[in-house]
Amino acid sequence: MIEEAYERDLRKASKILRGVREAVLIFHDDADGLCAGAIASLALDRIEVKHRLICVEKLSPEIIELIHSQGAELYLYLDIGSGRADLIAENLERSGGSVIIADHHDPAEAKHESLLHLNPELYGYSGETDASGSTATYLLMRSSCELMDAAWLAVVGSAEIPGALRSLNRLALEDAVEAGDVEVKGDGGGERYVITFLKKPWDKISSALTAIGSIGYYEGGPYEAVRNLKSRRFPADLAKRFQELRRKRFAQATAIISRRGLQVDGMVQWFHLGDLFRGLGAKSIGTLTSILSYKRAADPKKYLMGFMSFEPEIPGLGRIRGSWVKVSVRAPKPLAKLIQDGVMPPISDLAIRAAERVGGSADGHRFAASGLIPAGREGDFIREFNRLIDELKPG
Repeated sequence: MIEEAYERDLRKASKILRGVREAVLIFHDDADGLCAGAIASLALDRIEVKHRLICVEKLSPEIIELIHSQGAELYLYLDIGSGRADLIAENLERSGGSVIIADHHDPAEAKHESLLHLNPELYGYSGETDASGSTATYLLMRSSCELMDAAWLAVVGSAEIPGALRSLNRLALEDAVEAGDVEVKGDGGGERYVITFLKKPWDKISSALTAIGSIGYYEGGPYEAVRNLKSRRFPADLAKRFQELRRKRFAQATAIISRRGLQVDGMVQWFHLGDLFRGLGAKSIGTLTSILSYKRAADPKKYLMGFMSFEPEIPGLGRIRGSWVKVSVRAPKPLAKLIQDGVMPPISDLAIRAAERVGGSADGHRFAASGLIPAGREGDFIREFNRLIDELKPG
């Protein structure tokens, strides 16, 4: 069962969707975001709403301003937007139109009569365990048309959440099983989900899609992925190409980090790749930082940060002002346990506040966050992050 207030707001969103003629879909570049984009695009096709797709890696004031310069009737933020809902609401005052956010990242507080914020976190669910962005999108879009044949996309998008699918993610899984598109193997925490018509497990498809969306971000990867997913196809050649490129670039980066070692400042350990990942989407630094958080070279009780230069050109949208750096922050498992137990502050709280203090913007979850900060302010960001640990640390 879906919580009553959430169900009511989903019905409200359905009326909005059916009442517009055109929309802009803004979606994230990882597997969850690509699946969310495909689900929403498929649904809008079925209810005959013209729409444009825009894939973004991060939201900042500059990027949100560019998005809302499109003059759209409706902006749909999918697997992205919650952490910057406050800025989106501010832009609505200037740009007009309406906004629906279907996301699962930690939500910022925002109120606007033309903004409907459908984040499961706001209805008592956990965005880290109960719902992915693609599940939030599936629940939104199935309220407007028959969409059971797209439930498998929410299962693939939910692969980023560890363990057996539960709560809202389980609802999407049940629909996908009923449609005959997913087979559940094993039980309990050992459950695995096979996409029957592709004959591939959900997590392998997810990993490949993230490579296509992030590594292939500047080569049209996200849009090719969405096009294929809507047609129930897996772009194997594209996946192979970008997974191989990811392997090579990550090997280069890992070799450099091994040679130099991680830099340590207080409770932060960090590395900076500069322009090494030029041509790749900025999500790649988050993926690499996640991988490194499991390596022995990382201090298990210090926050881990990765930096890379951010390319200011947003494909299909335009160029943002200024020079920026992408930062990704992760918690090694022992630190994540301390965060979960309330002993150490959540990464999202630290990253959001530290980014704001240096003129940037960030969002995320308790154990993982990322943001954009002005180039040259990396040292200031680390210092503010350490100060905030002292300020927010319980006791």
